[in-house]
Amino acid sequence: MEQRVLSRKDFLRTSAKLAVGLTAGIGAMTLFPKRAAGAPSTIPDLPWPYAELDVEEARRRGHQGFYDENRACSYGSFHTIITMLQEQVGEPYTLMPTAFLEWGRGGGWGWGTLCGALTGALTAMNICQPKSTASKLGDELVGWYTQTAFPTDISNQYAVEGRFADTTNREAQVQTVCGSPLCHISVDTWVAAANVGATSAERRERCGRLTGDVAAYAVKLMNDDRREVFAPLYAAPASVAYCMSCHGKDGLDDSLGKMECTQCHGDHTGRLTAKMPDSFAPTHQARGHYPIPFSPRTTIRFTIPSAAVVWLAVYDVHGQLVKNLVNLEHYAQGPHDVSWDGTDNRNHQVASGTYFYRLQAGSHTETQRLVIF
Repeated sequence: MEQRVLSRKDFLRTSAKLAVGLTAGIGAMTLFPKRAAGAPSTIPDLPWPYAELDVEEARRRGHQGFYDENRACSYGSFHTIITMLQEQVGEPYTLMPTAFLEWGRGGGWGWGTLCGALTGALTAMNICQPKSTASKLGDELVGWYTQTAFPTDISNQYAVEGRFADTTNREAQVQTVCGSPLCHISVDTWVAAANVGATSAERRERCGRLTGDVAAYAVKLMNDDRREVFAPLYAAPASVAYCMSCHGKDGLDDSLGKMECTQCHGDHTGRLTAKMPDSFAPTHQARGHYPIPFSPRTTIRFTIPSAAVVWLAVYDVHGQLVKNLVNLEHYAQGPHDVSWDGTDNRNHQVASGTYFYRLQAGSHTETQRLVIF
């Protein structure tokens, strides 16, 4: 073989060409890594495809996700919905990590703002639904959250029957309606009713069950919309319209929001609220309804020992709001009767079966069963 002796000049010229070639090759490998077999070349625009999911499986997984590596509520609801879509749809959901939603725990790293379970579920909705759909379903989810007794009856039942993956706590827990989507109000309301600490194992379990409940209801809403049977049931408390009539865009235009205002700001007009007693005498009770069962109208009777702001609503056996009967209205001391005609918030007649009405007056909350035949 012929051997060639390179001059110093030739050597430098050849070396320079080789260096350029290597640099180009390395750059190409860096900018354009080899694509995995079957992987998309680009991430598709939102929304990504949605497939109908199992509501009760979402409830169980949401509870489990809350405890997964101690990642809590925001991760729990988001991880549940996304991983179920990974199984049902595949790509592009299989390309998405879920741990990044952990930041929403405790209302944003413990700051007590928007409930983390809502943060996770709303984020998942925004990925798999068009903007207009995500907005209407998200509005309903947040409204439902403010008026639902958590943990729901279903979650309590699952815990008692040992149907959750984590069976450490199998007691049925106290249920409370917080009237707000804020984590700290939701937690504070519950720990006061349960008489436990905010950092207790009982409170953690409560939020685990709540995470499952929120994931399940988010899935239900998306399923209903996919089936074209979704209809909003949430109705804002009367106090919201009352406050925003002054502070909204047609008035002072100095406030935004949909939350019940007087929880944080009080009622400077004195027309919506009154001083609440620290405790209620035994005479403060719902006295049932008549006729039992009823069709199609019933009267719910209750007595309060002191003037109070009253909230009264009807739920189905799944904990879904059916009808707002009294929206945070001021009631005087004494007995009261409120009628329900068997319709929901859209004024559609509900099906026969078992329902529950929940009375809240001041700090007192009580639930009673009623039956439509």
